[in-house]
Amino acid sequence: MSEREPIYVIYRPLPATLLTLVLATVGGLAGMIMGTAAATAHAQRDPGPAKWDTSQAITLTGTIVAEPYPMLLPDDGSAGVLLVGVGKFGPPEDAIALAGSAANATGFWLERHGMRMLEAQSAEAATGLPSLNDRQQTDLGQHAIATEILDSKCYMGAMKPGDGMGHKACATLCITGGIPPMVSWVDGEGEIHHALLIAADGKPMPEHYRSMIAEPVTVEGRLTSRDGWLWLEIGDVSR
Repeated sequence: MSEREPIYVIYRPLPATLLTLVLATVGGLAGMIMGTAAATAHAQRDPGPAKWDTSQAITLTGTIVAEPYPMLLPDDGSAGVLLVGVGKFGPPEDAIALAGSAANATGFWLERHGMRMLEAQSAEAATGLPSLNDRQQTDLGQHAIATEILDSKCYMGAMKPGDGMGHKACATLCITGGIPPMVSWVDGEGEIHHALLIAADGKPMPEHYRSMIAEPVTVEGRLTSRDGWLWLEIGDVSR
């Protein structure tokens, strides 16, 4: 009489041969899952040193300017702080209404590579005179920069990573809602630079460039420096 193949009966212990097979299969699958997870994590891009502190609101005092993008120029003479609102929108109306005036703006801090932004929750008039005398502009000449059009809020910490094609839909909504567009690039010496994008006449970036957001592009235009920021006046954008 031939020996029968072992079978599993639910109310009896698992045969040794089947137990060995089950343990080997489960162990192999677990190893594959862990290996795939590790490889996927290793392949992810570095999200960069962006910071978004929502643990405690802070209040900044300075002069609010509305154009080309809302910004608070601190009383201490440091670089301007971009003002945005909650979500994918520009700052609240009470902040815009104080343009050209001294104000206290309260909100949450975003920062990356020395660039600063405040997600403003509120703003109120402050005592003292507005300080707009030091808004001197320096012309840095014509440049052609290989880059992508970014939304500054996500790039500065609201999302990680806040760039790349996977972020295109989000960046488009943010810029459409009033978040300032910007570009980032690395020069020949490995130093990273950033510039806010504006039209050739100094106004906000024209709407027809929104279709190119998050895509690899070359932006040509005049680069200037003002308020502690670089500004790129768009002459042309090509894919």
